[in-house]
Amino acid sequence: MYPNASAPDRRWLTLLCLAVALPAGALEADRQQPMQINSDRFESGMDTNTTVLTGNVRITQGSLVVNAARADVTQDKGEVARALLTGKPATLKQAMDGGGELNAQAATIDYKLTDETVELSGNVVLERPQGTLRSQRVVYSVKTGRLAAGEGVTGGVQLVIPPKAPKPVEVPKEAPKSSALAPSDAARLIGP
Repeated sequence: MYPNASAPDRRWLTLLCLAVALPAGALEADRQQPMQINSDRFESGMDTNTTVLTGNVRITQGSLVVNAARADVTQDKGEVARALLTGKPATLKQAMDGGGELNAQAATIDYKLTDETVELSGNVVLERPQGTLRSQRVVYSVKTGRLAAGEGVTGGVQLVIPPKAPKPVEVPKEAPKSSALAPSDAARLIGP
């Protein structure tokens, strides 16, 4: 399964999941599920601080599904410092606690653990039940929950917010039909 390499350190696998799971309402239960990582190739060595997964990289954990062409995971002093996912595009899909689904795609998804930021760049599309955000660059602060788009790039930001669903129209209930005449109907028929 891992040609020319020993089994990967499980710590970076767990952090790789966090690298792509933009926490904005993602299912908390997903973190309790086992993670499965597949790729065509895995490469790591004792003399390097970067582990590289290439070709059809797919990470699943609960409702989280990530697809990328490549994942580079960099360690500093034995701790994961950065996870960089690239693709055409790299994609992320995850159910949200409040209902609905988060779908994200970008040329790169870059999680910098030391800065506690996730940066998506290159034709970024974030779709949530609340609406869709498009930009060339989106930065999410894991620490503060702040989401910023369009900073330092041309093209600006496009937001599409769907209208609220209309409330269902209540149809008045009809009075049960009876063969008996109401007193007022009977009075009209009989007359004065």
